[in-house]
Amino acid sequence: MAVLMLIAGIGHLAIWTRLHCMIHSLPYKQWLIDLGEYTCYLMSVLIPALFLFWWMQQPLNPQVTANEPVQYSTIYYVWLVYGVISIVAFVVAALFWLIYQRDTHIASNYFNERLLASFDFSDLAPQLLTSTSTQFASLLPGNEILRLEVDRKEIFLPRLPQELDGFTITHLSDLHLKGHMSEEFYRKVVAQANDLQSEMIVIAGDIFDRTKCFPWSRTLAALSAECGVYFILGNHEVRTGDPDGCRKTLVDEGFIDLGGRHMTLMIRGYPVVLAGNELPWHIPAADMKSLDESQFDQRPLRILLSHTPDQISWARSFDFDLMLAGHNHGGQIRMPGIGAIVSPSWYGTRYSGGVFYFDPTLLHVSRGISGTSPLRWNCPPEITQLVLRRADQT
Repeated sequence: MAVLMLIAGIGHLAIWTRLHCMIHSLPYKQWLIDLGEYTCYLMSVLIPALFLFWWMQQPLNPQVTANEPVQYSTIYYVWLVYGVISIVAFVVAALFWLIYQRDTHIASNYFNERLLASFDFSDLAPQLLTSTSTQFASLLPGNEILRLEVDRKEIFLPRLPQELDGFTITHLSDLHLKGHMSEEFYRKVVAQANDLQSEMIVIAGDIFDRTKCFPWSRTLAALSAECGVYFILGNHEVRTGDPDGCRKTLVDEGFIDLGGRHMTLMIRGYPVVLAGNELPWHIPAADMKSLDESQFDQRPLRILLSHTPDQISWARSFDFDLMLAGHNHGGQIRMPGIGAIVSPSWYGTRYSGGVFYFDPTLLHVSRGISGTSPLRWNCPPEITQLVLRRADQT
């Protein structure tokens, strides 16, 4: 009985954390998302508390005669049904975990990773953290909001042409300029990104959280790459109340807007199609049906910038080779051996962060730079340099 109750308890948490993830993947008004989030938190705690209260009220040795049928209350059957549902949820969650492990195993054949640098800015907390709540959170043991990892991933694309072998892209995401991290923090991020000297830089959305931080675009403007700096918007630009202002601010600084459009570049003499998908928050996605490949002598390499990795099916349907996303922050809290607990995705924690491969598309999901919640455990912010390699080199 104790084992079943433990399994049911884990299943109960799986239900409400999955609902939390799904709610955050939807393009609803922020107040409605917040209501759903707090409801999930409340139910996660309230239901077990109510069950324990009810359980403690039950007699240890109920008095029944040998031939008298046991009479159970309605609330007993309610708890029984919910318990069965929770046990089923545990089994389903375990199966999902196995699927996620399979995804990791498949993807491991398509990339190599090397940590280039790891920074700990904790000694600079007074200069880098500007809100009291964030300063307090940074003192919690193990909190990594002031760490920054710079890594390099060689990714092996099955259809990468010889001309683009070794092409480098710095992938940034989720900067979340809102004022709880100082502008000086972002100067350090920009400096590290530029030190990689990649041929292209992309930012996969959630750049601004507050309009008061629009002037900080002067810091981001220092980002530099030979083939340009490209961006799309995410759901947090909607929260600013002025997504058009966010877009204009970045374009005015010289960044190239890929939101809802596609464009073709000649890189190393080879055609590369860059496209943006900001769904479901900014409509429409790039109209890929309007792309005329007959104008090229070779099939172009297709690269998609999407804020959420939930758009992976869209990417595959339009034959993208590489999809770069963010939004999920790596889950922010990752348990050893289990991984992320929650991420704002319809698919739960499946695409919380890292590399995934679903033929013909390789997906890279950045853990991002910051977030609205000042908590990160076993999930430091990251800057990633992607080095494109031909798959026959694996």
